[in-house]
Amino acid sequence: MTTLDTILIKIGHSYREGMTAEELYHATSVSWKISESRLQSQEYKYYCAVYNNEIKEVYELIGYEKDFHPDNVGRFILKGKIAEEALRMKLLGLDVSDIHKGSGNPIKYENMEHLLQKGDQKSGNDQQLNLNLDQQNNPLNENDEILTHLFYKLAVYYKEIKTLGTNKPNWITKVDQKGVFVETSRSREKHSKGERKQPYYYITFEFLLDAWKEFYAVKTASANDFIKTRGRSSFVMAFFNKLPFVESFEKNNSIYIKLKEFTTDQLPEASLEQALSLLDEIIHDKLDPKTISQLYSDDATKRLKLRARQGLKILGFLTDDYQVQEQFVMGYSTAPNKDLFLSQKIKESPYLSVIFNLLSLLNGQSRADKLTILSEIGMLLVRNSLGKNQMLKSVAEYRTRNILNWFKNVGMVDEEWNELIQEEMLYPNNNSYEPKVIISHIDNYISSKGFYFEKQEIINLYLSLRTKPFIIISGISGTGKTMIVKWFAESFGATKENGQFQLIPVRPDWSDGSDLLGYRDIKGEFIAGPLTKVLKAANGNPDKPYFVLLDEMNLARVEYYFSDFLSVMESREWKDGKLVTHSVLQEDILGEHLGIPENVFIFGTVNMDETTFPFSKKVLDRANTIEFNRVVLNNFSFLEDHLPVESISINSSNLVSRFLHIKEAYEENKDIVHNVSTELMKINGILETIGAHVGYRVRDEVCFYMIYNHSAGLMDFNEAFDYQILQKILPRIAGSDYRVYQVIKELYTYCTGIKINDDNLPDLNDGFSEASYPKSARKIAEMLRRYDVDGFTSFWLGG
Repeated sequence: MTTLDTILIKIGHSYREGMTAEELYHATSVSWKISESRLQSQEYKYYCAVYNNEIKEVYELIGYEKDFHPDNVGRFILKGKIAEEALRMKLLGLDVSDIHKGSGNPIKYENMEHLLQKGDQKSGNDQQLNLNLDQQNNPLNENDEILTHLFYKLAVYYKEIKTLGTNKPNWITKVDQKGVFVETSRSREKHSKGERKQPYYYITFEFLLDAWKEFYAVKTASANDFIKTRGRSSFVMAFFNKLPFVESFEKNNSIYIKLKEFTTDQLPEASLEQALSLLDEIIHDKLDPKTISQLYSDDATKRLKLRARQGLKILGFLTDDYQVQEQFVMGYSTAPNKDLFLSQKIKESPYLSVIFNLLSLLNGQSRADKLTILSEIGMLLVRNSLGKNQMLKSVAEYRTRNILNWFKNVGMVDEEWNELIQEEMLYPNNNSYEPKVIISHIDNYISSKGFYFEKQEIINLYLSLRTKPFIIISGISGTGKTMIVKWFAESFGATKENGQFQLIPVRPDWSDGSDLLGYRDIKGEFIAGPLTKVLKAANGNPDKPYFVLLDEMNLARVEYYFSDFLSVMESREWKDGKLVTHSVLQEDILGEHLGIPENVFIFGTVNMDETTFPFSKKVLDRANTIEFNRVVLNNFSFLEDHLPVESISINSSNLVSRFLHIKEAYEENKDIVHNVSTELMKINGILETIGAHVGYRVRDEVCFYMIYNHSAGLMDFNEAFDYQILQKILPRIAGSDYRVYQVIKELYTYCTGIKINDDNLPDLNDGFSEASYPKSARKIAEMLRRYDVDGFTSFWLGG
């Protein structure tokens, strides 16, 4: 006689799509009228949850107990555990309508061997349909627009993508509506030799969509799986790996990418308020979360508490078996800002962090579009609590909306689900950030330290450093020149303690580079200077930025101790995708070749008084000169309470220039290059009379500044070019010759459109409001007044 060792339990209205594994177990196990004698005989080995005549879960029966609730006399609560995977894979989704006929007794009994035979038949049929079903069930295949949008935003965010195996850079130099322009060191080299007409490859979004479909067909892909899109598989794999829901790994010396996988258990069903209410009970009422099923008899209350418990597990307050994580509960209880604490816990949750990072790619989308896109992605990645079927659309939308509301509750997003917390906005494992995010972070960090600088000043500082890693900061004493560099570096985690920030006070007796770079002593041993130590450290950590501040750098003649270093800086060239230079010291002195790594950024602060030396054009040509003379003593808003802002770890590639020569930038930025060159030609026409006109180096660097500004959407053309006139043109002008006076008058006219003569000098301030370049016009007015009073003028003399 066949042993009926398996109980099939119809759970009816207790079942719903998206329910947690805990809820499904409770619905299947509590409580049923079953013969106690048969339970005692231990004939039953398994029991299954059945809904709509399909098996939804399989449990191994390990025990039972009587249900002592007054309304449930004669009923039993089953105790079980998830059955082994081999059984589940054969039985989940199995049609048992031939066994569970009609609407009578919800309990039926069957033999496990018989069920497994039916499961084998089902598996054979399924294998024939697998690929077609995968394609049909891929929600993103139904909406290529969603993927195209994600690819577009990803390409805008990432200006450099390194291949997964060889770590070779691919530079995304332009993105249009149909695809991306990608340059490699090889394509640039071929272009420079005339072997390629363009320095870039054009990769269309249609091509990327085809590659995605090849990837999704196998779920885990190596380069060999990209057949239709072969030839660009290295870039494609690295590009897809930037998506928050794709990860890479190495196996048998091959690189693979795969979709991250989740279950509905990792998506909150309760509101954050409900979860925190349960946490409050755990903290203050000493509630044991493992006993919820026994504590509450009302199904509705019990269901809410179970959902809240799941939410606390997602946040890390409970373990998988619902043990309280005391250290996290204590951290929450004592946190001065509980929203910030919860924000961090949310970011540590695998699926919630994916959704939060995806929001960075959806800026500008409506609430409805964000919900649709994120729900579709959820359907792609998330299986139900059984790990079997994709999440239904209705469940995906409900859970996604709930997640977004969690974000809103703790201040991570606003009402439109736009991000508000930006310190770790995008792809923290890669430490890559959009320029606007970097700038906002620097601004917030400096403000949190009690210093006040205008946002435009931070933007200009960022653009200047991105253009070239050498900046001169001038201004009267006490305006924060040193501190802005210190806080700028510290905002990226670069400190004196970790060696990534080095302040070097310049001494008046420096007459060569030995005090800065090093020298051989009388024993013939090399004594490294402070700058050499930084260069060596930066060489060993190419992904980390290193900042050097030469404090009061013009106390000694800069040309004496720094000119050789500046010459080496100009020797930069591309080699194997990296910026390399000549050695800063002769190799027979240093004992090795030591160039200037691309992740080293040099700042110099200067004061201009009777104890300091002026700069030559050689120095000025090689730097952006930023002046901090603005003082607003009655502004106290920056002293109001600011939440602490933590530093972020940033990859140095976020600050390194992509361009060395105008040829590298020209093809995709022709309009900017032409416009800048046209304006500089007008300025050169004015400067030539005193020999102060600019050359190709200045032209190139002004173009780079303007290109970076345009690509990040930071300032309009005139506003950005105003900074470049102020920082690259005006510092070159000085003298008592009357021709100097004529030149600065013509420059004032160029900036404002107002012609001036000696009679209307007192009215110079009237031209600023309508000027094309107001900052430069204001500085020129100071220089004109200085000449009028002293018969001599210079950029370096305040008005």
